[in-house]
Amino acid sequence: MEAVGSKDWLTNKVDRCVTGKVAKQQCAGPLQLPLNNCGVMALDYKGKEGVATSIGHSPVSALIDPVAGSKNSIAEALTNIVWAPLEKGLKSVSLSANWMWPCNNKGEDARLYEAVQGVSDFAIALGINVPTGKDSLSMKQRYDDGNVLAPGTVIISAAGHCNDITKVVEPVLQRDGGDIYYLNFSQDSYKLGGSSFAQILNKVGKEAPTIKDDVKFANAFNVVQDLVKQNLILAGHDVASGGLITTLLEMCFAEVDLAAKLDLTKLKEEDSVKLLFSENCGIVFQAKDASVEKILKENKIKFFKIGKPAEGKVLKIKNGKQKFQFDIPKLRDTWSKTSFLLDQKQSGIDNATERYKNYAQQPLHFRFPDNFSGKLPVDLSGNKPRIKAAIIREKGSNSEREMAYAMDLGGFDVKDVHMTDLITGRETLEDIQFIAAVGGFSNSDVLGSAKGWAGAFLYNEKAKTALDNFFAREDTLSLGVCNGCQLFMELGLLHPDHVQKPKMLHNESHKFECNFTSMEIAENNSVMMSSLSGSRLGIWAAHGEGKFSFPYEMERYNIIGKYGYETYPSNPNGSHYNTAMIVSDDGRHLAMMPHLERSTFPWNWAYYPKTRKDEVSPWIEAFVNARKWLQEKA
Repeated sequence: MEAVGSKDWLTNKVDRCVTGKVAKQQCAGPLQLPLNNCGVMALDYKGKEGVATSIGHSPVSALIDPVAGSKNSIAEALTNIVWAPLEKGLKSVSLSANWMWPCNNKGEDARLYEAVQGVSDFAIALGINVPTGKDSLSMKQRYDDGNVLAPGTVIISAAGHCNDITKVVEPVLQRDGGDIYYLNFSQDSYKLGGSSFAQILNKVGKEAPTIKDDVKFANAFNVVQDLVKQNLILAGHDVASGGLITTLLEMCFAEVDLAAKLDLTKLKEEDSVKLLFSENCGIVFQAKDASVEKILKENKIKFFKIGKPAEGKVLKIKNGKQKFQFDIPKLRDTWSKTSFLLDQKQSGIDNATERYKNYAQQPLHFRFPDNFSGKLPVDLSGNKPRIKAAIIREKGSNSEREMAYAMDLGGFDVKDVHMTDLITGRETLEDIQFIAAVGGFSNSDVLGSAKGWAGAFLYNEKAKTALDNFFAREDTLSLGVCNGCQLFMELGLLHPDHVQKPKMLHNESHKFECNFTSMEIAENNSVMMSSLSGSRLGIWAAHGEGKFSFPYEMERYNIIGKYGYETYPSNPNGSHYNTAMIVSDDGRHLAMMPHLERSTFPWNWAYYPKTRKDEVSPWIEAFVNARKWLQEKA
């Protein structure tokens, strides 16, 4: 079912890193599968404050009992957002209710009234508010042979103040961590009504689980919050669509050769189908150590220790005398199959098949530079004025703020330069020594990648003169990222002596691609990248026209960065020679498609080694290296 299966077909075609403030997006683990419970955005670049968001819905259980459906929707949103440390726990949460109901049909207005009353009562009992929402109350479609009514549904969006974006828990079991626990937030018996399991049997059911005790639910939420804030939870996931078995499998999916050995006997449900497939609201988490048990007992939270993580490819589950074994890679493929079928419709059979074949074969792994300390850079220039740098942007550009912050962190005095400044002559770049052309969709890229932006330089004398003079000087550096890289290629700035210039073409999937991938950095003479030679680093890529197309053989280009794997989706665009980053022959002018400026901090990375405690990622060295080189030239 699409509700249970992987959403990869959807998540990989939206920009999940723009602004550089994305602290938690959909994908998790070395395999980068869309499994995360909630999203988190940082409020700024310097602090750890943020906003967490999540969603919950339970339309089929609402067919059985509109009050249960409403409570289950709120409960799912809350058991998703509970993994982000919220400043005041449950009191930090506000809800939005999107009502979709086929009103003015027999019985539906009364069911809607019950559902709204259920949301109101549950929210009041929890001590949280529902200040906003949206109504879509004509959910009926007329056909010649009859009418179709949508199931009455409330979609709950939860939001709250996250006071430490670095502590958000992901649903990826840790090999060396502690035991695995289960909490039944519903306090209800296991019921299959309204479940995905019932749906695949073409049934709805007569009994749906609900939340039996609102006070105990709130208490459990806040205690789990305390465990998250104390770093006592290593991995966690909610139980919702697909039931407990889906939760347990998904916690094994995003790693390689990771499994678990579990015993569910203490849950006291002899019917293993009910136990594994009912969608009673609950959570599964892996603890750092056994200290969580004391805290749970002190707060009168009923919990079940159900097992441990294990090496291998088989999830082993025992329930009383029954024993089950689940082939994790096989079921991961089953889970991903729905996404593959949908992806065929947008990427074509060839690309969809390649993604499906490779998604579990390209785990992220990194090689950090030996001399990288992980500390915030320190500018030792003393009282000397900072070297001046400029952001170059056009209508439709983005990434200028995260780029400006990375440059500032590297030690530059950064100014914002729009194309209108260059065209009118207000800016000449005469006092600028470092420019960065940023990403985005200049002029909506209606003519193709950065062609309109390039035209603004080519056909405006003052802008062209400013750029030509900048590149003619020997004390300047430049960086083009994403749309800026396309601009550099279109203008031929890196290869002025080549008769035929490289081009940037549409991704081979013919759609925008966004993924957290890796880049191998070769031994190189780049001013910005030389200290990162020999490393393999994680980096965000987000573009629709990122395919480097070279007219000459590879030896004529100074290709210093290649994607960690040559094949799609690690290489998201099909570039010639697996190219991700290229530099001019003199090492001064750099162009790259992935976004180093959106990968500045460990919390920016969708997967960062847990053994490292870095303040910044190695990508900041590029800007520090640029500043040091220019200081030496001064």
